[in-house]
Amino acid sequence: MFNSIPMCRRLRNPGVNDPNFPLIPGILHGSDPTKGIVSVDASSKVMVKTPWFEIQSELDRYHYGRNGSFENRVYALTVFPSEEASLDHHRTRQPKDRTTYKVDDEKNEIIAIPAPPLPTPPERTAVDGMENILVIPADLQMHPVGHSAYCLNFIRYHPNKPIKIPIRPINEEESPAIKRGGFLSIVNRFIECLVDAEAPIPEYIELECTGLRQKDVVRRERLLIPEGTSVHPRVPDDFLVGTVYGARGGSAATDDTDGGEEGEGGEEK
Repeated sequence: MFNSIPMCRRLRNPGVNDPNFPLIPGILHGSDPTKGIVSVDASSKVMVKTPWFEIQSELDRYHYGRNGSFENRVYALTVFPSEEASLDHHRTRQPKDRTTYKVDDEKNEIIAIPAPPLPTPPERTAVDGMENILVIPADLQMHPVGHSAYCLNFIRYHPNKPIKIPIRPINEEESPAIKRGGFLSIVNRFIECLVDAEAPIPEYIELECTGLRQKDVVRRERLLIPEGTSVHPRVPDDFLVGTVYGARGGSAATDDTDGGEEGEGGEEK
């Protein structure tokens, strides 16, 4: 117990002469009825170590926190024995051009020298029953000073398991309020859904903004739910997505003025 903190510190920050690369400790847990795994069983909890740069690359793409979707995405996780870890397995699939050039003074031309081929990763075998496990990142902890991943757990995912999917507005140019400089203040950026086994997990749920006017309250009936996906039953029918506000500088007065002129014109006729 007393050696766990120094051990985790060495995992995250290996020494200069240490051949290992930074690893982030965590736990794989959760139930999966499709495979007969029950969360109360102690064997369902597995200690895992994830390469730091793999986590950071996903954080750079999807972020985390209130507006990020990193902890609401499904990944295929494969667990390998720790002794078979090698940096060659995590190198980019499209490496940068490492060709060097040399000037031939006699022929007065530039000669391209191709780079040596990348080393072939050593063969490795996944742990039995730990290949392509569908998981959702959870309990991400960031270093308070370095602002890098400090700990990351994974929860098993299976079809029809509740998952929060981000909401993305579309057709904002078709909204009179937003077209005049207004904006949609989103209160809930995610909605809890259930996805069937045959359907792909949507990247986001579209929010139809056509016809939105100032002070309109946007609720779940404007969400475009794709086929194979359904809103979780515990999400209320009056689920609040956001509210439309006008631009600063009195766009509300402009709307009232326009409406008043039309009204006066109708009375004169």
